[in-house]
Amino acid sequence: MHADWYAWERQPGKIADGTTSGRAVDHWERYKEDFAIAKEVLHNNAYRFSVEWSRLEPREGEWDEDAFAQYREMLSELKRQGMTVMLTVHHFTNPQWLAQRGGWERGGVVRRFDRLVEKLCHELGAYVDLWCTINEPLVYILQGYIFLEWPPQKKSYWRAARVLTNQVRAHRRAYKTIHKWAREHRRPVQVGIAHNVSSLHIDRKHSFLDHIAVALIDRFSNHIFYTLSGKRTHDYLGLNYYFHFRLRSVWDFFRKAGAPEQMHQISFESSDVGWELFPHGIYDVCVDLASYKKPIYITENGLATKNDDKRLRTIVSYLLQVYYAIEAGANVRGYFHWSLLDNFEWAKGFAPTFGLVDVNRATMRRTPRPSAEVYGMIAKENAIRHDLLRFLGHGTSDILRAWKKEHGHEEV
Repeated sequence: MHADWYAWERQPGKIADGTTSGRAVDHWERYKEDFAIAKEVLHNNAYRFSVEWSRLEPREGEWDEDAFAQYREMLSELKRQGMTVMLTVHHFTNPQWLAQRGGWERGGVVRRFDRLVEKLCHELGAYVDLWCTINEPLVYILQGYIFLEWPPQKKSYWRAARVLTNQVRAHRRAYKTIHKWAREHRRPVQVGIAHNVSSLHIDRKHSFLDHIAVALIDRFSNHIFYTLSGKRTHDYLGLNYYFHFRLRSVWDFFRKAGAPEQMHQISFESSDVGWELFPHGIYDVCVDLASYKKPIYITENGLATKNDDKRLRTIVSYLLQVYYAIEAGANVRGYFHWSLLDNFEWAKGFAPTFGLVDVNRATMRRTPRPSAEVYGMIAKENAIRHDLLRFLGHGTSDILRAWKKEHGHEEV
C-alpha cells in the first residue's frame, strides 16, 4: 500500500481489465506452497526472487524490520529447498515517498537506492547467490516516459534520459556496495541486471538505410545500458526475451512506434497479448551478447496464453534454441521461465496467463498445468529427450500420457 503503483492503479482506466493488484496471488503468505511446487513439480534448482522497496522502507529512513524478517524466512525456505537464489532489488515499483521526491528523475535516488542495497546486504545477503540490481531499466523508462502506460506517465525524452542516467549510476554504485560487502564476508556473489532484449528482422534486405536503422535500434535497445554502465559492472548478463520486431522499412518502424504489441504483425503466431512468438530470436540475442564474454542467464522467457498445448510447444522451441546458442559458443548458465504462477501483469491486469501454474483468484488454489509437468521432466534431466520431441504436435495430456507409459510411471 506504500508503493506508487498502489495509488496509480486505483485511478479509473489505468488497468486494462479493471482490476487492481490487491494481494495479487498471495505469494507473501503462500510462499512455502509455491516453493514446493517449484521444487517438486518443476524440479527447479534456482529461483528468481524480488523484494518490494516500499515494504522495506515505507517512509524514508524508516525500515520495516518485520518485512525484513518475512523476506529472511522466505529466503531461508528457498535454501532449505536447495535453491540457488537470484534476488532482484528493483522491479518497476517505487515507494510513494520516493515518487513524491521526483523518483528516478532526481539524482538523490542514487544515494537512496544504495542505502537500500547496503541494508539488503546486511539483512539478506547471506542467502543470495546472484544479485539483480534493476529489472528491465529500459522498459521502466519507455512505459513511464514514452508510451505512458505506467506511472509516472510523464511524456518527456529529457526526463527519460535523466532516469536512464540515474539508473546507470545506481547500478554502478550498487555493484561496488555488494562486492565490498561480499569481500568483507568472504562470500562469492555475482551482480548484474535483468535486461529486456529484442531480436530484429529486416524485410528489405537490399536497403542500406534499413540495415543502419536496425543496427541503431539494436545498439539502443540491447546494448546501451551495458555501454553506459561498463561491462566491468556486470558479472553476468541477465536476458529477458519476449520481443521480435519485423522492420518493413525504417519509416514503417517510426509510424508504428509504441508499445510492442502495436508494432508486431498479427499475421504471425503470437501470444494472447499480441507479442510475436519467434523462438529463433532467443538464439540470436544469446549469440550476439556472447561477445561480452560473460555468463548469460535467461532471467525471463515465456508467453501469455490460455492454450497450454501452445505454451508447451513454445517452451520446448525456445529451449531448443538456447541449446543451439550454447553449441554456438554462448555461455548460457541458466534459464528462469516467466512465470511460475499466473499473476498481476502490470497495466494488463490479471487477464494474461503466463503461469505454468494456474491460480484460482477466488480461492487462491494452485493447480499445475500439464505444461508444468513436462517442463519439470526437462528440468529434471537437464535435457529435451528425443522421445519427448516425437510427441510434440499432440496435446499436452497426450505427451504426458505417452511419456509416463514409456517410463513406467502412473497414467495422467
